[in-house]
Amino acid sequence: MKKLLLALVFLFSANAVSAQSKGLKELFTSKPEQKEISDPDSLGYLYYSQLFGFSLASKANTKLFDFIYDWLGTPYRFGGDSRKGIDCSRFVNKVYDAVYSTFLGGANSRDIYKNVKPVNKEDLKEGDFVFFKIGKKYISHIGIYLGNGKFAHSSSSKGVNISDLNDPYFKRYFFKGGRIE
Repeated sequence: MKKLLLALVFLFSANAVSAQSKGLKELFTSKPEQKEISDPDSLGYLYYSQLFGFSLASKANTKLFDFIYDWLGTPYRFGGDSRKGIDCSRFVNKVYDAVYSTFLGGANSRDIYKNVKPVNKEDLKEGDFVFFKIGKKYISHIGIYLGNGKFAHSSSSKGVNISDLNDPYFKRYFFKGGRIE
């Protein structure tokens, strides 16, 4: 169903752009142009920019966004490791395994933090980790930074979703970013 929706959005977006650049009469009476697409992924960037609510860089890792899109809405389950339910650290482990072919091995967000280089909030890059101390004195939550202040994570209230670091809740509990060296 998601792939069908994705195809329809791509088709609609391409037609809308064509309709803006050509008159409607010309659009329906002319023969289609035989142009080679120089960047076939550009529609993917456009789609994910609209879906996630921020502009993706042309060099963004579409494999990362594909993976996250497939998991959006998966419910949260402490210790869960499947589409029936997943917790934040296992979600991050799955992302890194599938997208970067990297086994993190951390059982929880604190374990993962021990194996990364700390990064300040203003220096975060796509694929970096974001760590939070939510109501505790230790790291209790983790997500994957996507860019433009957005990150993907599995929250106990909404499951796998995209949130904003500037949201007052996450701004309050943000601890640090992290990057694998």
